[in-house]
Amino acid sequence: MSARHSPKVEAYADSSPISPLTPLSPSALPQWIRQSRPRSAIFSSGRVRILLIALGCMFMGWTLTSVLGSNEQDLAEFDSVYDKASGGVLDDPTGFGVQSSHAKQQPGILGPNDPDDESESGMGPRPQKEPTVSGALAELHHAVKGKIQSWNPYHAASSHAPTDDDDYYNSTSTGAKHKSHNTTSLEALGGETIHDGMSDEEGLGARTRIGKCTILFNSNPNSYWERAVRSHENHDKQHGYRLHVLRQQIMDDVWSKPAYILSLLLRELAKPEGERLEWLFWFDADTIILNPYIPIEIFLPKPGGEFDDVHLIYSEDWNGLNNGVFPVRVHQWSVQLFSAITSFRHFRPDVQLVMRDQAAMEMLMKEPYFKNNIVQAPQRWFNAYQGEHNETLAPFQIRRGDFLVHFAGVWDREARMNYWFDRSEQHLDDWEVPLKATSYPQEVKDFWAEQSAKRKERKEGVATVRLKAKELLAKVEQDLRDFGDRLPSSEKEAIETARDELNKAMEDSDAKDPYNTTKLEDATTHLTDVSSPLRDAIEKALKSLLSSAHEAIFAGEKDLLEGGADKGIENPELTLLSETVKRLKALVMMPQEEWNRHTVTEATEEVTRARAALKEKSEEIIRKAKEKEEKEKSEEMIKAKEKAEREKERERARVSSIKDVAVGEVAATAVPDAVSPAGDNVFTP
Repeated sequence: MSARHSPKVEAYADSSPISPLTPLSPSALPQWIRQSRPRSAIFSSGRVRILLIALGCMFMGWTLTSVLGSNEQDLAEFDSVYDKASGGVLDDPTGFGVQSSHAKQQPGILGPNDPDDESESGMGPRPQKEPTVSGALAELHHAVKGKIQSWNPYHAASSHAPTDDDDYYNSTSTGAKHKSHNTTSLEALGGETIHDGMSDEEGLGARTRIGKCTILFNSNPNSYWERAVRSHENHDKQHGYRLHVLRQQIMDDVWSKPAYILSLLLRELAKPEGERLEWLFWFDADTIILNPYIPIEIFLPKPGGEFDDVHLIYSEDWNGLNNGVFPVRVHQWSVQLFSAITSFRHFRPDVQLVMRDQAAMEMLMKEPYFKNNIVQAPQRWFNAYQGEHNETLAPFQIRRGDFLVHFAGVWDREARMNYWFDRSEQHLDDWEVPLKATSYPQEVKDFWAEQSAKRKERKEGVATVRLKAKELLAKVEQDLRDFGDRLPSSEKEAIETARDELNKAMEDSDAKDPYNTTKLEDATTHLTDVSSPLRDAIEKALKSLLSSAHEAIFAGEKDLLEGGADKGIENPELTLLSETVKRLKALVMMPQEEWNRHTVTEATEEVTRARAALKEKSEEIIRKAKEKEEKEKSEEMIKAKEKAEREKERERARVSSIKDVAVGEVAATAVPDAVSPAGDNVFTP
């Protein structure tokens, strides 16, 4: 066997462990690359073609890189003739209809100043690398990514040169001023910085589900607030969270906070559903992440469960609502809430807002439309306060391994924050504990189980109120039919009006607040009060009905005794009367509130009819007995008469026979005394 056909060198098309190995037939190859006959030369026709294709790809990559990799002068000329307003996407609303007069440097994959660019500026010319296909494609990707805005709508060019503040913000916790390779610094809509927790390459295309947001105005790079925000950087890298930071005011006083959250919600909802964030996690700039291993997802309800209608998770402290840290769902409900918060002081100017936006938020959360879509979480989850010596079991103070610490309302805030910065920036093992080693998994499980039980209890409470109202309506309807004729017309009309109001309350369920049963309970109470005269009339009627029932029972039992039921006598009429009496007794023994007039009346009438049937049956029996007796007497009289006649006949026959005998005897005695002419003796009397 030749080497060409040897099974050891034969190629296989499939190498999957779940399918059999199938030889790759030469006929399956394209005609232009398939050899017509075996060649042993080095530069065979097929290999030359493959080499030419590879060289062509390399040349095309180099050509595209050269063409698209324009210098700054080309970009400046391009900006001078390009009207941004004519484009499909505006990166900055300030540039609408205005031509740029200066060149814009597109940021690279890792930000405005790529590490490669910085290294090239400080070093001499590099030796020319040997061109490769992979290198050409990488250069092509690098050159094109900054040119096509539709690939990344947030990848906008900076309208100003990078500042030291931007470099410092993107530095690591040690303070070194260099770009983190795990963070892409993006700047959009002047005054806002957006930082991806991990790059597209590191995320491997995974979709970010949660975004974080905060506000930081006029902050020095060395301030405590910047250090606090930087403590979130490692947390964002661990879990791939995108961080939005607003760095300029968009409204007066503290109202930039709800306005910024509203803008982020609208921005996300404008995206396709598959690309938008699902939750925003707001945190004030006086919070420090102590354990970056705790994901925000651990606190959120699982998607697709019974808590899909929970859109906000909040916590409270001794002062009420604390909106320093909270997650909010990207949803239309959230847009309505923060729209109402932002405009609260304009539509309710008379309301005193001591805590300003926080007070407005707390008031709105208590309103029917919003209160059923929020859940109060333990304070320690989001708003834990510092504890004495860091060792405490207080429900509102920080413990080792907890997520973050919040310095709300602390007077010597900077000194206290500095103490906790030391713990956070040292990354101590006893504080940065893996999630499984903390109490969070069990706490969260118990928390949502408790919420589920509360929700079930509320639903059962609503069902109970509705059932009570339904039963009252049915009873009032029945009572009006049975005893309504005993009421004055005015009282009857009042009851009917209250009944109609309760029916309307049953039908008009509050869509904004399905758990609110106040209106239904009030209508039920009103109908109960108005029905008082009807109940009095029913009570009087029931007393009369009870008296009639008792009389029927006593009379029925008397008839049963007279009919011989106690002596074992059985007939259909006695059986029917016994059953009706028992049924009436059972109805009478029930509470009067459960009586039904028609039922009791019908049972009483059944006893009366059974008695009448038994009486009729008894009369018929008596009549038949009399008829039988009379018939028997008549028959006896006939028999006696016939007997007498027979006796008379026998007597007459006896007398007649006696006479005949006597005559014969007389005749026989008289013959010897007389002699006939023939000489016989003749009897002479």
